Amino acid sequence: MSTPTTQVAGQESKPKLLINRNYSLLFFGQSISALGDQVSTYTIILWIVAIIAPGQSWAPLAVSAVLMTSMAPNLLIGPLAGVLVDRWNPRFTMIRMDAIRAVLSFTLILFTGIIPLPFFANGYPAPLVQLIVICIITFLSSSCSQFFSPSYMGMLARVVPPKERPHAASLGQTVQAFATIVGPPLAAPLLFVFGVQWALAIDACSFIISLLTIWAIQVAIRSGAGAGSEQQSLWRDFVKGLRFSISNNVIRTIIVTSFIATLGAGAFDALYVFFLPANLHVSASYTGIIAAALGIGTMLGALGAAKISARLGLGRLLALSLLGVGVCLLIVSRLNIFAPALVLFCLFGAFLASLRVASSPLLLNETPQEMIGRVFSALNSTSITASLVSALFSGYLASVLLVHFHWQTLGTTFGPIDTIFTFVGLIFAFAAFYAWRSLHAKKA
Repeated sequence: MSTPTTQVAGQESKPKLLINRNYSLLFFGQSISALGDQVSTYTIILWIVAIIAPGQSWAPLAVSAVLMTSMAPNLLIGPLAGVLVDRWNPRFTMIRMDAIRAVLSFTLILFTGIIPLPFFANGYPAPLVQLIVICIITFLSSSCSQFFSPSYMGMLARVVPPKERPHAASLGQTVQAFATIVGPPLAAPLLFVFGVQWALAIDACSFIISLLTIWAIQVAIRSGAGAGSEQQSLWRDFVKGLRFSISNNVIRTIIVTSFIATLGAGAFDALYVFFLPANLHVSASYTGIIAAALGIGTMLGALGAAKISARLGLGRLLALSLLGVGVCLLIVSRLNIFAPALVLFCLFGAFLASLRVASSPLLLNETPQEMIGRVFSALNSTSITASLVSALFSGYLASVLLVHFHWQTLGTTFGPIDTIFTFVGLIFAFAAFYAWRSLHAKKA
């Protein structure tokens, strides 16, 4: 498949910060969209807790229901979406999904009570109706994301030359970290000062901006891309993609290590709020400081990972990042002072970012364009499964199986949370060894 955009980019005499015109448009649109998503996600949670169900015992269950409806499409729709994306034009698919998500966000505004609605008795929906609508729209919007995300990877493969993909991954991780840091603090003032409608409107407008930037991208995509599979069943195409993902050494390694990384990161996210008072002897309110340290570390790690990968290679960066995360968790699990733990949390975020920066170009470089959707969906479904397993299993371990666990050896005491962190750190170290052995023969 010809890629005129890549050829033009390769002829430029000096490298650009945003690589080329097409990637600049893609980067700008997705940066705005990422920030809008973060603001919207936390605003909806605050909307449920502070307005729909203030002081209600079922409020945590309501928030969990929304979070579950956002993750369910990854498993229910993601595999099918990967097959269809490989048959469709990725640019048009992204435009359609952004348009649908913008309409969904504007629709949700109508149920905030901004105007009377004729089909309700008093003109305004009851809290339970609002919650049901939030879940439905969250599910539909997340379903659109299952088509958008692999299409984005397909577009990235077309507009970014292979040698620039680590740089593009670095920029993408930096933007995600920035949105994670800035988005949540904006949610509260938007909700309580301006109202939930403004946060939802910002999210809707971010989809429109993303749509327009994608529309402006000029890239030649062969007509009927993926048409060779049109005569095959969806199931046969899905199995073909699954076999390719499993049989390819590099992709299989990325899927396995991503599963482990998500498993460990999920356990950390679920338990570090309890680790603070139990082991570091500080208030749980310090979670905000930890989140900031993780965000700063993620940004620094993402910015530096591309340069490091140019020297080490993507495969070595992947293995060393896994090892770095494991070592950080092992050391943190033995600490009882907050200050050094804060530094290690920052390093933890940096290694996680470099891990993601290494994974994305490795996957794109190894995957034919006509199979990117299926491979990416397989990776995404695996990561979501790991996230769900981690959240449930780590909570069970800390609350039930290890709740009374205390073991002293060589002057060191092991409790429930730090023991889990130690175990997760060892798993990361094993994953680093596996990645090194699996990829050492292939120079990334």
